[in-house]
Amino acid sequence: MGRDAWDDPRVQAGMAALLESRRRLLEDGATSIGWKLAFGTAAAMSTLGLNGPLVGFLTDRTLVAPGGEVPIAGWKAPKLEPEIAIHLGPGGDGVAGIAPAIELADADLPPTQTVAVLAGDIYHRAVVLDRDATPVAPKPPLGARIERGGEQIAATDDGEAAVGKLEDLAAYVVRYLREFGEETREGEVIISGSLVGLLDIAPGDKLRHELHGVGALEVSIA
Repeated sequence: MGRDAWDDPRVQAGMAALLESRRRLLEDGATSIGWKLAFGTAAAMSTLGLNGPLVGFLTDRTLVAPGGEVPIAGWKAPKLEPEIAIHLGPGGDGVAGIAPAIELADADLPPTQTVAVLAGDIYHRAVVLDRDATPVAPKPPLGARIERGGEQIAATDDGEAAVGKLEDLAAYVVRYLREFGEETREGEVIISGSLVGLLDIAPGDKLRHELHGVGALEVSIA
């Protein structure tokens, strides 16, 4: 059995670098929009020797509007992750509602290089969110369908089976961040981690992530 993520010296060193990077961005005028979960599957946690996922950050510097275009020139291992955006309620905890989210990542290092992966905000390059949409109450099971050019390339009948119960994820992020002196806030989002395996992407792709009964997002890759 692995140790709690926040007690691991690799995670402590990586989070120090990650949060310093976030601090510099906020001082430079960026706005926090929330947090991200990563390596939350049983297989990933076993590989890292941890009992829980890792947590990164999101700011408006990497926010992409629905239907937007993301250039990936120079990325080493571009990936798309269809996710659930957990909107935090009063006090910065609890699930006020959900919406679809898409994360774009460059998985350029092995996950076992934990300090470096955390220092780079866990591969994060962009997040697609509809900031004007009203989040809706989750009604499990949360199925999802991912399309490329109108053709299905991945799907799940139960997104929580991959990432965990949403209330548990929100509570976990609150506890994890408090171990590093950070607090979640009302109105922030937590993106859940990928509902399916990471998807390869290439320039010219047009992708759509539909969270059944909740909404859909599209993004183009350049």
